[in-house]
Amino acid sequence: MNKFDILIINQGISGLALACGLNDCFRIAIIEHRSHLNISEIDQWNIKSSLVNITSLKILQYLKIWNQNLAHFSSSLYKLEILKKNNIKKTVFNSGYLGYLELGYIIDDHLIYQALISRARQLRNIIFIDSHSPYTISYHEDFALVIVNNNYIFKAKLVIGADGIDSLIRKNASISLIFKDTKYYGLTTTIYTEKNHKNTLRFIIHNNGLLILLPLKNTHLSVVFWLLPPHAAKKYLYVSNSAQSINYDLIEICNILGQCIIHNDTKYKIFIPRIQYAHNFINHRLILLGKAAYLICPLFFKNINLELMDAAILSNYLKKLRKNNKDIGDYNYLKYYERSIKYRITKNLINISYLHMLFHNKNYFLEYIQYFIFYLINTMPNLKIRILHHIMGLDDLPKWLLQDHYD
Repeated sequence: MNKFDILIINQGISGLALACGLNDCFRIAIIEHRSHLNISEIDQWNIKSSLVNITSLKILQYLKIWNQNLAHFSSSLYKLEILKKNNIKKTVFNSGYLGYLELGYIIDDHLIYQALISRARQLRNIIFIDSHSPYTISYHEDFALVIVNNNYIFKAKLVIGADGIDSLIRKNASISLIFKDTKYYGLTTTIYTEKNHKNTLRFIIHNNGLLILLPLKNTHLSVVFWLLPPHAAKKYLYVSNSAQSINYDLIEICNILGQCIIHNDTKYKIFIPRIQYAHNFINHRLILLGKAAYLICPLFFKNINLELMDAAILSNYLKKLRKNNKDIGDYNYLKYYERSIKYRITKNLINISYLHMLFHNKNYFLEYIQYFIFYLINTMPNLKIRILHHIMGLDDLPKWLLQDHYD
């Protein structure tokens, strides 16, 4: 009977990133379900581009994933602008404040996934197990017993459930979910703009919510992500020829880039951003990772940073357990990891609660708060630097990622 240190049930980026980070310390088996990866998510969001911040870039460099191909097809972010429509208010963030050439990168998730797969298949301690049939996992005191394709049986000290937002591993372990209301709808599409976007990420605060423009490699193409309050979303959900209405409103809101049109009949999608997290992230011999554990950022294009950071934190924690000769699957050791993740989630949920306050313009008091926030940011350099640290992910940058080269 084969024995592995870790079994990863994976459906995306987080599990592969963890495997690549642990290769030098553990024998790892991966059951990869890329054939039906994130189908519900792709259908829900109609977009596959992500904002990779500086900390995530360093994680990819550490994993030896960031290469010329990824750099070539990514779009560098040189500047962030926050604009208040119908008023002349603008705040500009420039990476030069902190000595970095870029704020981050916009890149297709699939390219990162393919780079991770290629890297993982090159590593000698990682084995991919082909399983299209149902598999069963039973958890015991000293190991997890795994049966694949009804005939292949092996043991693992620890199971990582990284199989997406509808995780079977989570369901089979009877771990319940907690859901949160975002109070917003989301709209996604891709637009062609008359003017060059100049590699600038733009947040436009409008009477009808928050509109975000992510610049793509083509300097006239941008991904639109629009957080809409319910009363505004109804305008597009329940009318005929809503595409024309959406395009007209986008032209009005995005006029900083001249005329714009929905690119080449690109489909738009209106959905309710999903915020959910597992009641528990660990059981004995089991850890939930990535979207199987939680999906808590309504700005979905930033979720990749949470996934990569979680993989990096867990990788470092498991290496420390191995170094100290501890059982990596024992609940008594895993609970300390769970506490750190729950702390990070709590901070993110608190930040999300401010969205409704900051982007709701029907209240004069909130209008005044918005004005005051713009004033503080534009007049206090230290505050701008602190916000830049958060945008670039530098608040969460582990010390062991600070070196420029990794052996």
